[in-house]
Amino acid sequence: MNILILGAGAWGKAIGGLLESQGRTVHYVHHTAESWPEVTPDFVVIALPVQYIRETLVRFPALGVPVVSLSKGLEISTGCRVSQIIGQVWGENRLAALSGPNLAGEIVRGLPATAVIAAADEALARMFQESMHHPNFRLYRSTDLIGVELGGALKNIYAIAGGVCMGLKLGDNSFAGLITRCVAEMSRIGIAAGGQPETFAGLSGMGDLILTAMSTQSRNHRVGELLAQGKPLDTILSEVGGVAEGVHSVKSVFQNTAIPVDSKPIITQIYSLLYEQKSPKVAVNELLGRALKPELG
Repeated sequence: MNILILGAGAWGKAIGGLLESQGRTVHYVHHTAESWPEVTPDFVVIALPVQYIRETLVRFPALGVPVVSLSKGLEISTGCRVSQIIGQVWGENRLAALSGPNLAGEIVRGLPATAVIAAADEALARMFQESMHHPNFRLYRSTDLIGVELGGALKNIYAIAGGVCMGLKLGDNSFAGLITRCVAEMSRIGIAAGGQPETFAGLSGMGDLILTAMSTQSRNHRVGELLAQGKPLDTILSEVGGVAEGVHSVKSVFQNTAIPVDSKPIITQIYSLLYEQKSPKVAVNELLGRALKPELG
């Protein structure tokens, strides 16, 4: 089996390593390459920062094979999920997304992990599940492509909130409450967009959120910690290095007028912290001071 991985970052290489250990032949393609290698792949893996996917795909011709995305985020200018971008540029409808609570470094070290592979077509989801499963990397499958992609994108935003909470030393009670409300907000947004409720309680929703919101290995979490210290965004991004997808995705969700403001209070505050220089303590007080309501309302 030949597999092309478009993107040569840590996450793409981590998944590539799992595939290679299972006897797959993996070809890594850097985003600056001028063309595809001369191979006929069984499928293509996209492992690029979301905001650069469209412009990169335009330079590489579609190969007429199934495509799976490892990228988690939303395009700022359009609000598109990654599968939508791929479909628009390449005209391919055999699309899937892999998501879950996965840190690349731990995957490379061979530590046990789980994830979910989603495709609207059950047979395609099963094909990717069987092709990418590894003894140390248990893959579940789903037909909720919308929900899995949105969970992976939204959790990056909420991971920033988790970093702020820890950076302000608000305590375990506060952190647990915040994460619970993040899951509720994520579910509201995701269900309204067509995702299934149970998806947001699964690996690509709550599972990935817990990991990235609490792990100091998460760039998005680190962004939140530095926001809590009062540092400006430019300085934070320089210190964090790499791409913190939540910093970009929050723009897309905040600016989406189809999502009512009162349905995304946490995202609204994170946007204000990042782009309107709001004080973290003020943001916390505003969240706590919102009108009283039923928990499930």
